[in-house]
Amino acid sequence: MPKYMGRSQARTSPRYVHIPTEILVQIANLIFDQWTEDLSPDFQSTLHKFCLVSRQWYSAGIGFLYHRPQLAKGNSFALFTNTVCPPIRSRGRKVDLGSLVQVLNLSGLVHHSSNSLTARLLGRVKKSLRKFAAPRVSFSLTSHTRINSLAPLSKCKEMTHLSLGLVADPITLYDLKKAVGHLDKLESLDLPPSMLITDDGSSEDWPPNLKWLKVGGCFDSHTARSFRWPTTLQGLTLIDCEYLTTVLDVASMNEQLCATLKELTISPYHRELLVNEPFAGVKRFSSLRRLRIPIDSLFGVDINPVFDVIDIPRSMRELILTSPIDETFAVVDIEHLCKALRGELSQVCGIGISPDCLGFLPQASRANIDGLVWNNIDNCPEDELDAVFDLGLYVLDPEQVY
Repeated sequence: MPKYMGRSQARTSPRYVHIPTEILVQIANLIFDQWTEDLSPDFQSTLHKFCLVSRQWYSAGIGFLYHRPQLAKGNSFALFTNTVCPPIRSRGRKVDLGSLVQVLNLSGLVHHSSNSLTARLLGRVKKSLRKFAAPRVSFSLTSHTRINSLAPLSKCKEMTHLSLGLVADPITLYDLKKAVGHLDKLESLDLPPSMLITDDGSSEDWPPNLKWLKVGGCFDSHTARSFRWPTTLQGLTLIDCEYLTTVLDVASMNEQLCATLKELTISPYHRELLVNEPFAGVKRFSSLRRLRIPIDSLFGVDINPVFDVIDIPRSMRELILTSPIDETFAVVDIEHLCKALRGELSQVCGIGISPDCLGFLPQASRANIDGLVWNNIDNCPEDELDAVFDLGLYVLDPEQVY
């Protein structure tokens, strides 16, 4: 906890200048805004020094300091846990610093914590926690063990985003839904890659307002076709799934999901190339607006150079091309792509490409592709363009890639 100069001590200092608290809050907010943009630990150090000036400065800056602690480097995690959840016999603190934490990212930790410490930490920050990313280890998800991190997690009523995408400890879908199913503010959920995704026929429901789901691992082949997707789902990301084509087919056969899904992302972290087994099910997602796929799977989702567009979702406006699955991939079939932009992709108004994929599009062809996309824009209703991130052919910013 920062040590600060008392009010009387500060006022007797020859360098003392009183600054209104409102101005100090604005200064701390400015430091924090720069910090969230650059994600540099230097800004955390700056805010820490800010809080050491005096009690007034402390009260103005402490909320920003603990809002999103950076814990991956050095002994920052140990210092943080000793402050927020000190040992049981230590002297208690008057200020509940854990209630100031809104974003807790432990994904960069390896052996810094333990199951008990992680569970106790979640218990201390549960009041205001909105986003949580679990560590790979030291996060127990098994309800039969003495220490279970799902119990304190279930009490984080303000949670909007939960990432379990790195957790190695096995967990059943039933246990997870039982823990988080009542969190009505939870909108985004990343499932553990070790999870066997199955429909066990239980009455446990998904969180009522879940919009974004990231799925990896393996679907149970016996229950895959009866799998109950969240009824409010708008975005689905598939990452390192076994039997990717089968998973896509299963998803596309769910009538409710086909009617609500607006964004489909296929991560490049797959061992299976879609180009080997073209996936025609994308046509069934009638509300799809954005399709994000590896560049070498471009024609594996059955985007063929035809001109019959009757059964293609007319809602799709964006195509995002990311890193290839196959490291030996060389170049996009430009003629194929141009024909598709006049046919099945004639409704697409934005094509984003990750920086590392620019070499797969020959320089001489980029202007032609951009021109075809702008022809699509000219024929698109103006109100439809508002939801498109960017228009024409453009390069993704680093934070947009995945």
